[in-house]
This record gives sequence, structure tokens and C-alpha cells, in this order.
Amino acid sequence: MQNLAALLMQMERIESEVSSRLTGLKNRVVQGEAGDGLVKATGDIWFNIRSIHIDRDRLSQKTYDLGTLETLIVEAVNAAIKEARTILRTELGGVIGAQVPPEFANFFGRTEDNGH
Repeated sequence: MQNLAALLMQMERIESEVSSRLTGLKNRVVQGEAGDGLVKATGDIWFNIRSIHIDRDRLSQKTYDLGTLETLIVEAVNAAIKEARTILRTELGGVIGAQVPPEFANFFGRTEDNGH
């Protein structure tokens, strides 16, 4: 029973530390870009994209087809999400001993290769 009590206390400490760190990150802004800065995506730590900016001066200097522009937007958004995952992994990894439970692996950007 003593081991169970110690484990529960440790879990409460971890939960408190994770909560504290997440609170500290709530206003953290992440940014991703593509096309050498032609497209920038800005979001938050929870993978919400807040804005997409396309540099209109650079856009007018060269003709981009719609498909290329759409691809650059996707790349910028993915870069912002990757930054958010990196920040979360760094901030929370120290608290949970750098061990991410398997059920949360995809949340932090780690996926198993299943032939996809």
C-alpha cells in the first residue's frame, strides 16, 4: 500500500507540474513559413492556426499557380504545427521523464511507420 500511496503522490506532482507548464504556454505563438517566407502561418501551442500571411510584394514579382500556393500554405501550417509539437515535447518531456505514453505519441509528432 505504501508504494501505491507514493505512486499517487508522484502522479499528483506530475499533474500539477504539467498543468503549470501548460498554463505558462497558453499565450505562446508559433510560426511556420514556406517558399522562403512567401507564406507564413501563425498559430498557438494547441495547433490552432490564427492567421495566414502571404507576402503580396513577393507574390506579385513571380507568377504562382494556385496549386503551388496551396502547397506552400500547407507547408507553412505544418511547420507551425511542428514547432508547437517541439515546444510541447521540450516543456513536458522533462516533467514526465521524456517518456511519452504510446497513446500520445502522435500528438507529439512521433508516428510509427505503418506503410503510410
